[in-house]
Amino acid sequence: MKTSRNGSQNKHKKIFSRYMQEKLAVTVLVITLALFGLAVKLYMLVDEKNEEYTEIVLNQQSSYNSRTLPYRRGDIVDRNGTYLATSEKVYNLILDPNQINKDSANYLETTVTALVDVFGYDREEILSAINENPNSYYVKFRRQLSAEEKEAFEAKAKEVNKQYIDSRSRKRVQGVWFEDEYKRVYPYGSVACNVVGFSFDNGKQGSGGIEQFYNDQLIGTNGREYGYLDAESNMEKVIKSAENGNTIVSTIDTNIQKIVEKYIDEWMNGIGSKTAAVLVMNPNNGEILAMASNRRYDLNDPRNLGAMYTQEQIDAMTEEQKSEAWNQMWRNFCVSDSFEPGSPAKPLTVAAALEEGVIGPQETFVCDGAQEVGGHRIKCVSIYGHGVLSVEQTLMKSCNDAMMQIAARMGVERFARYQEIFGFGQKTGIDLPGEADTAGLIFHADNMGAADLACNSFGQTYNCTMVQMAAALSSVINGGSYYEPHVVKQILNDQGAVVKKVEPNLVRETVSQATSDFVRNAMFLTVDSEEGTGKAGRVAGYKIGGKTGTAQKLPRSANNYLLSFAGFAPADDPQVLTYVVIDTPNLPGKEQAHSTFATEVFQKIMTEVLPYMNIFPDTDVAGTEDESLAAQGEGITNQNQGGLEPGGEAGDGETQAEETEPMTDENGETIPETEPAGEEVVPYDDGLGLPDTVAGGGQTPGEAASETLSETPPAPGPENAPEGQGETEPQ
Repeated sequence: MKTSRNGSQNKHKKIFSRYMQEKLAVTVLVITLALFGLAVKLYMLVDEKNEEYTEIVLNQQSSYNSRTLPYRRGDIVDRNGTYLATSEKVYNLILDPNQINKDSANYLETTVTALVDVFGYDREEILSAINENPNSYYVKFRRQLSAEEKEAFEAKAKEVNKQYIDSRSRKRVQGVWFEDEYKRVYPYGSVACNVVGFSFDNGKQGSGGIEQFYNDQLIGTNGREYGYLDAESNMEKVIKSAENGNTIVSTIDTNIQKIVEKYIDEWMNGIGSKTAAVLVMNPNNGEILAMASNRRYDLNDPRNLGAMYTQEQIDAMTEEQKSEAWNQMWRNFCVSDSFEPGSPAKPLTVAAALEEGVIGPQETFVCDGAQEVGGHRIKCVSIYGHGVLSVEQTLMKSCNDAMMQIAARMGVERFARYQEIFGFGQKTGIDLPGEADTAGLIFHADNMGAADLACNSFGQTYNCTMVQMAAALSSVINGGSYYEPHVVKQILNDQGAVVKKVEPNLVRETVSQATSDFVRNAMFLTVDSEEGTGKAGRVAGYKIGGKTGTAQKLPRSANNYLLSFAGFAPADDPQVLTYVVIDTPNLPGKEQAHSTFATEVFQKIMTEVLPYMNIFPDTDVAGTEDESLAAQGEGITNQNQGGLEPGGEAGDGETQAEETEPMTDENGETIPETEPAGEEVVPYDDGLGLPDTVAGGGQTPGEAASETLSETPPAPGPENAPEGQGETEPQ
């Protein structure tokens, strides 16, 4: 019985054991199947979302994000390869608050302290930038740090992190990196500022000068660095390199530019004037070697008005006044401002008449001090008259009377046609922005009266720019070829290969070689002869040709003058032309009217420029440097029918206080003065302080730094004629 009970118990135990085993097996099977299902699900999930999840992880690393690789704006160099504008690599300091906040207890204070220690930044400013953008991967905290500053921080971070690693601390400098950028730099500051111009908007745009005119050549194309995952989820990068801008090789010679600016400054620091400007040009191909005025500014700090105004004046300016001041400071006088040129136009009058055959080289003219034209008496500078003059002497003595006679022979049709041939009333096409439009500031055959013709013959009652006059005179002295003025020689890519060569652009022929030879010799005698008005322009050992100018400005009653001298050397083979303009010297009334102010500036510039250009002295030219300098300021008397005028001055169209009287008509009534054609130029303010103005021709801002707002023809001549505008010399 006992055996039977034990057998039954064993049987139950076996059954229970088998049941538990089966149950355990089922449980294990279920768990195994569940795990297998979970594994399959995880595999599928990872397979489908692998790239997305990996990107989330990698996105915390700034190096994964695709980023811009900035291009380098092209350089601007002078004709000798001297850098006038270049771009230096700098670095933007980027904060990654997201990375810092991943472990702010260990990263935040350590990182902020390192930034403060290296750069001296304000701690609260850094913390604010991080706390205000807690999830951002990119906060541009500082721009344009130097390589030295970047390297200093990287060294500090490496040192601090190594110390914490060695001490088994989790503290780190994290979440700070640097991105590349370029900063525009002008090594010579204000030198040639009006020709070079400056850039803004992080080098994307140019303002003024070559920077603006050739902006499409100077800019490049940004590159990109892309991060992506390959089939095995490995991080890969693709880099599309940036395309850098081209290099502009200008015609400017930095050394000549410095010489020009030195003597402009010397003049302004002495007597000074409203404006003083100089243009140096190769008359044989239109290349501009130097171009400057007293309106200069630091290209590295173009909105600093300190060069023209005191701090007290700047502080008192409204924003509108500052914008106007910037426009004036950035304005290129040589290209953007027009004026009545005065007597440098006389060689053009003689050249046109010779070319048309209305006068002959051996002809003579009688100057009796004035001409009755259109019912008005228009005077010469010598009210007693220069007497009998050869054609050459009409230029040497700068006789208005003879010019009026010559122009009368030509008539309005031919005279107006030659003004067009010489480029007046047209843009020269110079490759600089803001060239003035003078189309409405000259007469044409259909509106030029006899008196207008008379005044135009000696360079009054019409307007031109410096670059227009320089180009016209160059054509007359180089054999008759009118070249388009230009400031760029070549365009190179960033490997230095020539992309474009700017060849001299021969626009037209103006006069014959014979006419050119005659006028060139007459201008040489104007300087070389004791009778000439330009003897102060002599340079020891060189044959110099030139023409003085003393134009009386409007209103005539104010007795303000624009003085000029256009000269060249060597006289028998011109290699360089220099044009000097001095607008309204800081002297009262007719004390301004001394053409030698401009002639002396010319003489000093050429004394340095000619040897620098390896133009050697002419052994046939007599005289020493002392004699050349002594010619400056030496009084020149005028020859006339009655002998020498007491205290007389060289004639170029401006009257002298002791010699002249108001212009009168045939009845002895004073002729009223009126303003010339065209309204006064008004600078355009685009609200950005950029050097742009409204153009008469409808140009967009940034294209015209000085344009007329009206194309109304000039008022009839005698009202606008000077009292006898001409050359005068200091007593």
